[in-house]
Amino acid sequence: MKRPPEGMLRIFLLMTAGVAACSGHDAREDLPESAGRGAPGTAPGPAPSPRRAIFLPAYRVIGPSADRERAAALAGALGLAEEGFRGGAYLAADGAIRYLDRARFQRLPTRKADPPAPGFRDERGFATASGDDALDFEALAARRVLPELDAAARARAALDLARLPVGRDVAVGHSLFESIDTEGRHVARAELDTQVSFRDALEGLRLIGPGAKVRVTFDAEGAVTHLLYARRELERGEDVAIVPASEAPALCAGALGSGAALAAEPELVYYAPPLSREVQRILPHYVCRGRRVVGDQEVDVRRAIVPAVVDAPRAEISLRADGAGVLAEARVTGGAAPAAYRWVSSARSLEPAGAGGSTVRLSPGVPGLRGQTETLSLYVTDADGLVATAARRVPLARAEPAGEAPSAPVASPSAPVASPGSEGRPAVGAEWVGLCGGLDHSAANVDGLLKSFEAGGVEQRFNWGDQRAWEIDFKDPTLGGQDASFADSVDLTFYTGHANGVGFVFCSAMSDRFLHFSDAHWGNSNLEWMVVAACGPLQDDAGAWRFRWSGAFDGLHLLLGYATESFDDTTEGSMFAGYLLDDASPTSVRQAWSTTAIEVQPDDEVIYAVMGAYGQGWTLPNYDDHFWGKGPVGPDLWGAQRLGFWRISGPT
Repeated sequence: MKRPPEGMLRIFLLMTAGVAACSGHDAREDLPESAGRGAPGTAPGPAPSPRRAIFLPAYRVIGPSADRERAAALAGALGLAEEGFRGGAYLAADGAIRYLDRARFQRLPTRKADPPAPGFRDERGFATASGDDALDFEALAARRVLPELDAAARARAALDLARLPVGRDVAVGHSLFESIDTEGRHVARAELDTQVSFRDALEGLRLIGPGAKVRVTFDAEGAVTHLLYARRELERGEDVAIVPASEAPALCAGALGSGAALAAEPELVYYAPPLSREVQRILPHYVCRGRRVVGDQEVDVRRAIVPAVVDAPRAEISLRADGAGVLAEARVTGGAAPAAYRWVSSARSLEPAGAGGSTVRLSPGVPGLRGQTETLSLYVTDADGLVATAARRVPLARAEPAGEAPSAPVASPSAPVASPGSEGRPAVGAEWVGLCGGLDHSAANVDGLLKSFEAGGVEQRFNWGDQRAWEIDFKDPTLGGQDASFADSVDLTFYTGHANGVGFVFCSAMSDRFLHFSDAHWGNSNLEWMVVAACGPLQDDAGAWRFRWSGAFDGLHLLLGYATESFDDTTEGSMFAGYLLDDASPTSVRQAWSTTAIEVQPDDEVIYAVMGAYGQGWTLPNYDDHFWGKGPVGPDLWGAQRLGFWRISGPT
């Protein structure tokens, strides 16, 4: 982006409603078993010839822009309380500044109402909060948020005072709260805060990514409720060869997988990985947008960010049988040394078997799992933060690395059995579309989520991916499903894949490949919180979110997702769980999802959303739900107890 003349402020308003949303459904076309299929960092076919490439400069990383002194100065300039920083530290270990006022971020004006009948407990006996905070509609209607120009000027002045550099361009958005009663009448619609994001550019190209985010959020009283400063100091370096625009569509087609059609011309950007990833250079990438179709449904798939440099790392997986099972080995070409390796299986927890993690061993046969194969995914990150991925399907029942046998009908498994001593403990589960739907990061995303919950003492009940993920696991038994044994058998279920406003998709035909909103009745068995990390399902569509998803609330507390296209990501799940389970300062479920989306989504035009239900007297019993054991949890709402539904959304 060009810098504006000195003294001028360029404001780009982000609309938190009516943004181009995800559409339709998804065609799940099974991919052939292969060692790398054009995932991010792994282009299809041979690498482009440098003679046909263009050249752009790399930017060398000097270090994080923030230090402890500057972070403390910013806290003083904005009047930030120490308890709002995780662990009380102004500067996080990765060099970012993160602040959250858990009492004020997206706070609603409330009044006290009659609480539910005393003694209410969750299905498994967990005690719940009273749930007697009711929305004060008059106070909400009278609220006026901080004007956009004032918010932008205050944020820039504080950052300048702390000597923290930012981009010249500014985007201003708001958290939007809206509510609709059970008759479909709009009851309230109001902005809750003013969010200022500073945008930057290199060589006239957008600089995006978790490592290039600076944003300050002010509530209506002008207090800072959320802050993220994640930025590196850079200097212009040597030119590097870039895949030309004429070849970018082929690069994106490989990244989005078989069956996806490009939805827009690839955009050339500079991408900044998370600050937690130590990198030497910031390099150009292409942003890929695609669409999949099946039947009369269509979805805009999660966007992919693909390295644009000609010498990006490329990965393959080789399999070799020996007496102990199957040895998988990574083969990497290109990229900058040293490389880091991560292995993820759809069927088991893995530990690297070789030095540097470039190999992993799979024992033959994994009992008690549906299906005949597992998906083995590899993530290779080079010294510049470029990620190459590869995946193989590996037979579960035998050690030989032979091709996958033809799929056979699979009997429905029995319900997951709780481990001894787990009764009365919270539990989570996950299902996901990965390799089979052109999503390279889903496996790692879910793996990080479940390992974080496990580390926090929360039981994992199920983890089904690709052909193991079934639509019937989310479908009500009265409609031929088995959600009481899976999605509705745990406290939190996490899905990542493809979605639209009317449902989400699966690769397997058990029982079909699309979970329609009319199939969902969650909470009548156990489920409190459903996460759909995909393009949807909570797009605005003139309030259609309420008509579509109100029937899913049958004791369900919150439905969390996005209202626009979102990006495929590996850290979304682990960060979400980390915010929920933080012993020192756990956040509410709503705030954990909002702050996670803000941090991991690389583009501030992505919109996250959360939906919940009203109780009698317009109470909001689940607005501030925490995960079990980490704070208050409101009661379930059923039938006539629900007066309406609310949705909150905001830009990332």
